[in-house]
Amino acid sequence: MRRLMGLAVLLVVLSMCVPSYGNFFLIYNVSTTVKGADSATDAKATVALKGYLVLNLTDANGYVVDANLIMYGNDANTPKKQKVYVQLNYSDSADYLSADVWYIGDLMFVDFWGDSPWDFEIMLQGKASYKDVGWGTGPGDEAWAASSIKGVNMVWDKFLLGPNGDQDVSGTATASASLDLKTTKLVNKNGWTQENIVETGGTIAGKHQNSLIEILTAKHYNPAVLPTH
Repeated sequence: MRRLMGLAVLLVVLSMCVPSYGNFFLIYNVSTTVKGADSATDAKATVALKGYLVLNLTDANGYVVDANLIMYGNDANTPKKQKVYVQLNYSDSADYLSADVWYIGDLMFVDFWGDSPWDFEIMLQGKASYKDVGWGTGPGDEAWAASSIKGVNMVWDKFLLGPNGDQDVSGTATASASLDLKTTKLVNKNGWTQENIVETGGTIAGKHQNSLIEILTAKHYNPAVLPTH
């Protein structure tokens, strides 16, 4: 299959590259614009995508424990494009998302790809450094992570954002992601779960803080219409 990029050898100095407090989250803002064609319409297609990538990493070896990708943007409905999003999960019955993270020297590699009804892969890399991700800057408290990661997006076919389940886009693009350090610190410091981060939000200092889905909903994004076949 076309997942060769996720098979790189892991060369990690474990005692130096991961915090000592247990699993932790990194939240990235993803951006890419796919340019290609849609076989459902036999026409050129340009799909601008943004996304939230939530990585749940274990401090034992830096492996991905769980991950979520929320892609959002405009579908191609006319006369007015609709603001839509799709949620892809790493560990649930839908099995929509796969992900891998590894480190070589001072570089961090992040590879994630959509499984049916998606067929894309985004491979990013960037220079890592020690960061306070919510537990301070004491010995063993910082995480080894990249603030900015860049790379490529390959879309073989199938669905992205719509306008309907018959979409069948193929194309390529550059892609980038930036670490949302403020939100990363907030969720780790306050012990949020993945459900808090992605769906339900939580209460901090007596005030509700929105989840990523709640943030999109407040901006009038709605779930995309997924393929039914």
